[in-house]
Amino acid sequence: MKYFSNEHKFSDDYEFYKGKWDGITFDKSDSIFLNDNIIYDNYDFETALIKIAKFNHFEETEITEEQWNKIGEFITHSKESTVEVYNDAKEWLSETFKEYGCFTILGI
Repeated sequence: MKYFSNEHKFSDDYEFYKGKWDGITFDKSDSIFLNDNIIYDNYDFETALIKIAKFNHFEETEITEEQWNKIGEFITHSKESTVEVYNDAKEWLSETFKEYGCFTILGI
């Protein structure tokens, strides 16, 4: 993965948690992480998260496959790196949606 990481490196990393968050666990071994700077640098991705999934930087945001697909549609004509960020998690999301039906972004 180019934008996501398999480990929590910085305090301003968002955790993409498989399924609904249990309200307790952080830094799961099957989570992926995305740094806030990447979200900030790809404004359309952030805007889509906020508009479609009611993303909050400081709380948990649950995202369904339908919402994720709408986010993809929203950013279709965005700059190349924004589309790359969206597609970077494709394999992880495919597994996650199949097994859990959703994922949760844990805020910073």
